[in-house]
Amino acid sequence: MRPIAVALLSLVSVTPVLAVEAFTYKGTLGKYPILVELAASSDGAFVGRYSYRANGGDIPLNSAGQSAASVLLTEEAPCTKDTCKQNDDGEVQDKPIGAHWTLTPSEDGATLTGTWQAAGKSGKPLAISLARVARRTLTDAVEITPYGLYDSAFPLIHARDGSFSAETAPYDFAKMDVEMQAGPEESLEASTFRYLTDPRSKFAFPRVVSLADGSSPDRVNQALEHRHFQISSQAFDCLSQIYAGFGATEYSAGMGPGTLGGYEDEAIVMTYLSPRLVSWVESGSTWCGGAHPNNHSRSYALDARTGDPLAIAKVFKDWVATARATDDDDGSQIDQAAAMAAPADYYWAAGQPLIDHVVANRVPVGDADFEAECGIDELVATNLAVRFVPGDQVVFTLEDLPHAINACGEDLLTAKLSDIPQLLAPTAGTYFPALAN
Repeated sequence: MRPIAVALLSLVSVTPVLAVEAFTYKGTLGKYPILVELAASSDGAFVGRYSYRANGGDIPLNSAGQSAASVLLTEEAPCTKDTCKQNDDGEVQDKPIGAHWTLTPSEDGATLTGTWQAAGKSGKPLAISLARVARRTLTDAVEITPYGLYDSAFPLIHARDGSFSAETAPYDFAKMDVEMQAGPEESLEASTFRYLTDPRSKFAFPRVVSLADGSSPDRVNQALEHRHFQISSQAFDCLSQIYAGFGATEYSAGMGPGTLGGYEDEAIVMTYLSPRLVSWVESGSTWCGGAHPNNHSRSYALDARTGDPLAIAKVFKDWVATARATDDDDGSQIDQAAAMAAPADYYWAAGQPLIDHVVANRVPVGDADFEAECGIDELVATNLAVRFVPGDQVVFTLEDLPHAINACGEDLLTAKLSDIPQLLAPTAGTYFPALAN
C-alpha cells in the first residue's frame, strides 16, 4: 500500500497563507444518510464533524492517527457527569469515545470508504461510504478542531449580508436540504402562504405560496428559508453541546445540551402579507444552559420584492438608526441614509414623536400596580417595536425586554396607518399603496 501522505494528497490543500481546505461529504453510515466535514492540521492529523441527516446535530470526530493508507478517527460519546471530568483549567481532556472510524480514500480522493465500530464492542462494524460534494477554504485563524470547523461557519449562518451559501459553508448549507412537512394553505388579504416544518427541529415557519398581484415570491421565500434554518441551526447547536468537543462538561450533563432547547416549541405567526411587505412574529422560551431561559417575542418585516429586511424608517419617519450592529462601530454619528440602504447592519429605535404618540394613546397594561412596577412609559422610550396586521394597520408593542421584566412585554396600541399620517415617512405609500390613493 502506498504511504498515507500520497493516498490523502488530494484531501489537503495548503495555501500560501497557511489556509487549509475543509471537505464536505455525503453518504451513509450503515443504512443511515450522513453529512461529514473533514480537515487536516499542518501535521496531517484529520479532524471533523458529522451529522445524521435525520437529526441535524453535529458529532465531533478527532484524530486517532493513520495507518498505511487510511485515516483513523474517534467519534466522541455524549458527556455524562462521570465521563467528562474537568481539569484545573476547566477543560475536558479525556473525551469519551463512542466509536472508531477507519476511512480509506479513492485514488483521486473523491470518495472515502471504511468502517464504523462502536467503542468497546466486538459486534460487526458498519460500512461507511462517502462522496465528496464540496470544499471551503479555512484561513489560518481557524482552529483545526471539530469546534473550530463549526465556529468558522457560525458567523456565516447568522450573517446579515447574505454571505451564507453552498460555497462559503457547504456542510451547513447542505443541512438545509431536507424534505419539509407542509401545512395547509392560508390567506391574508388575497395573498397565500403555508407553514413548513423541518421534522428535525419541529417548529413551523411560513413560506409564501402566492402574492395578490401575481408577482414572484421567490426572493422573500429565500429569506424566509434562511431565517428558518438560522433558528433550526440553534436547535442543532443545542443538540451538539452534549459533546465535550462542543463545550460539554461534567456540569452541563443532564441540563439543556443534548435537547432541542425548547426551539421545537417556537411559535412563528405570519401577521401581514402583501406584494410589498411580509411581517411575522417569533416567540418562545429557549434554553441550552446558562442562568435563565431566553423568553422572547420579536417582530420581523421584509420587503417582499427584494427579500431584504424592511427599514421601518421607510414607513415611519421617526424611526432612526442608533448604532452599527457590527464590530466596526466607533460610536460616531450614524449616516441615516447609509443605514436605510442596509437596515440589517444597524440597531434601530423609535424617535421621540413616535414615543410621545404611543404614550399619549396607548391602552392601559394590567392594573395600576403592574403599570408602576413595569414602568411602561419608560419602556416605550427604550423598547418600542412595531408589527403590521391586516387592514393596513400597525401594532405598537414592547419587545426585547430584559429577562427580569419580560412579562411586561405587551401590545400597547393598534392603529390604521391612514389615521396617523403625521407619523408616516414619504415612502410609506410604496409599501401600503392605499395610502397613496
